Amino acid sequence: MRVFYILCFCLYLASGLSACEQQAQLADTTRLEASQLSFVCEEAEEYVSTCVGSKLAVFGQSCDDREAQLLIDTPCKVLSAAYEVESNLKGDFDDKRSFSCLFFGLGCEVDQSCYQALSGSQLEQVLELSSTDNLGDEYDVQDRIENIAAIFRESKDPRGIFAIVYRLITNNAVESVDEGLYEHPQWTRKLIIAFARRYLENLHAHLSNEQPTPQWKKYYTLAQNCAVGHGRTLGVAIATHLMVDLPYALNDVDSVAHHEDDFILFGEVSLRIFPDLIRDMQAVYQTDVSQLLQGFFLGEWVDSIYTKGTATTFIYQTVRINAWRNSQNLLTFPQPVVHADITTGWGLAEVFLAILDATEAL
Repeated sequence: MRVFYILCFCLYLASGLSACEQQAQLADTTRLEASQLSFVCEEAEEYVSTCVGSKLAVFGQSCDDREAQLLIDTPCKVLSAAYEVESNLKGDFDDKRSFSCLFFGLGCEVDQSCYQALSGSQLEQVLELSSTDNLGDEYDVQDRIENIAAIFRESKDPRGIFAIVYRLITNNAVESVDEGLYEHPQWTRKLIIAFARRYLENLHAHLSNEQPTPQWKKYYTLAQNCAVGHGRTLGVAIATHLMVDLPYALNDVDSVAHHEDDFILFGEVSLRIFPDLIRDMQAVYQTDVSQLLQGFFLGEWVDSIYTKGTATTFIYQTVRINAWRNSQNLLTFPQPVVHADITTGWGLAEVFLAILDATEAL
């Protein structure tokens, strides 16, 4: 039954999410007393309840103002999707975590017993490597990512899950430019640098106790909680980099229509690293992410009809093409409008990954 609901939700996302625009059925839930909540937490509870059409105990027993603000910044469509899934799974889904914790990783009890965080010289090295004050060419980017990944690999700090992946992506990207595959190699080199800059800036902000973007903040929050599966954490990182960072990086390097063919080829070339990615995640973090990269259940179904890897290619390129569309929209539409679309897409992916993690499908 769980698999059935997961499959339905995946189709639900693919169908345009028309159900998200409808008011969820009212349900009897217990809300925390107002006296127990700060003003921001009260506002967040009111906002979520309005979005889902039901008074909801959003945070359970505790609420942090910064986490409450993240929920306020979450599009109603995303909150409605999460609530609808929760309603559908109630009879087959025995999870006592609060709404905010289950679907958004907010207000959770944090378990950090499974690893030792970076400290001392390792932390200093990563802070220096992630500083973009003197970021150079694509080879400098490649060296920095390689060294950051090596430090995280040695420490096994789960905040390095994406570094392990990004090392492979960056190495492959630089090699593909050197191979002469692109019509516009200078543009491609600039894209590699701009794309990496956003990852490095957010890593540096996190380690400096500053404020990364909300999406990267969520990744680092999940990564530091041993109760969250590494598959979900990796999925959130990939969604953040492809769905949020990529359209803005494309905009940073003045991407226009005649760059699109190179962009599509760049994505196809990136698929070469997936077997190594699966191997490295297993070796460093003892996690099998093959299902994540193959599109879960729908991926197996598509591959059984066509050829192995068809689903991975389709899903990966679909996300990238949407990033291209958003980058082009940034040229013609107000940025807040495009940002809302980007945030909504990322939020729905986050909910989907949370469900898969909670139902042990990852």
